[in-house]
Amino acid sequence: MPSIEMQRPMLVMLPGLDGTGKRLVDFANTLLPRLDTTIVSYATQLPQGYDELVRVVRSLLPTDRRFVLLGESFSGPIAIRIAANPPRGLVGVILCASFARNPFPWLTWARPLVQFLPIKLLPRWLRAPLLWGSLRRTRAPANSERAMALVADSVLRRRVAELLSCDATSAVRRIALPMLILHGRTDRLISRRAARWIQTNARTAQLTEIDGPHLLLQSRAAQCAGPVVEFVSRCASLDPFAE
Repeated sequence: MPSIEMQRPMLVMLPGLDGTGKRLVDFANTLLPRLDTTIVSYATQLPQGYDELVRVVRSLLPTDRRFVLLGESFSGPIAIRIAANPPRGLVGVILCASFARNPFPWLTWARPLVQFLPIKLLPRWLRAPLLWGSLRRTRAPANSERAMALVADSVLRRRVAELLSCDATSAVRRIALPMLILHGRTDRLISRRAARWIQTNARTAQLTEIDGPHLLLQSRAAQCAGPVVEFVSRCASLDPFAE
């Protein structure tokens, strides 16, 4: 078995709002055999905020090899907070279609009303353009729809409330690890301004824009795989296990 120094870092992926990780399976398969990957899943019936999820993720991270942490959309602030105080073995962080601060500041006032939001009942004509950039059924694979159906309404509402009050500004500015930001040029949910803000405030951030919608890893897997593999390969020169 290769030594820690010879192994390419593993890619640990944190899921978007659904938290199941099912939407990341196809992208993980796209990376094989170039990268070893693992997908973290969150509880589907237990409402948890960012503080609790950071603790959950930390408890599940590899302890015997180097790894790169990828936070998709909702999970970006989790990856940021962990990277600001990195565990042994973490050599880089990737943010995809994500943010460090509330991406909808004009909706901050609505946070107390989130408990009444019928998230899973939002019509397809509204969800599809926002997530996939298209109303065509082929843009939304069945496993993507099933992922959200598995999660309790109370869990989704808690996560929406968390992102509406999110502010990881101080954590972003403490990150010293290499960072890659992936942003879809036609993302209708998370603005380019959110990605640029992270790039400006994180000392080591590199921004890569890809033609695609919010669900970038799902709709543009091949285009995202290249920058991700290249970034992880660059991080392979770092040795966080050295004393």
